Amino acid sequence: DIKLPQIVTSAYKEAVIPVSVQGAADKGIISYEFDLRYDPLVIQPQENPVDVTRTVSRGLFVVTNAEEPGLLRVVVYGALPIDENGVLLNFRFTAVGVTGSVSPLIWERFMFNEGLPMTATDGQVVLIQ
Repeated sequence: DIKLPQIVTSAYKEAVIPVSVQGAADKGIISYEFDLRYDPLVIQPQENPVDVTRTVSRGLFVVTNAEEPGLLRVVVYGALPIDENGVLLNFRFTAVGVTGSVSPLIWERFMFNEGLPMTATDGQVVLIQ
């Protein structure tokens, strides 16, 4: 299971959004890809929007494409499989919306190893002062 949190953060600050994973350990997962939908009027991806440092994906490479506003495309791959459950990755966004605005975080097309099914739970970001 992949899960995005419901987080509350201050407007005009960096928002680090952890993605948790359960049930991925020792399944031979060496790659995953997904599209993430968000509201570009509320949050914007940073230059390096996906961070795998100190996560279960730490040995994998990340390729991102944030060219289309509101859509972040991500591919993660490598030679060593994910060997534990926990934080899969961290998103790094900047909160650009006004206080009180909300951005949904919606998974699209999440796949492990080109097809291993997983349940993916959406999240959201709420901006406060």
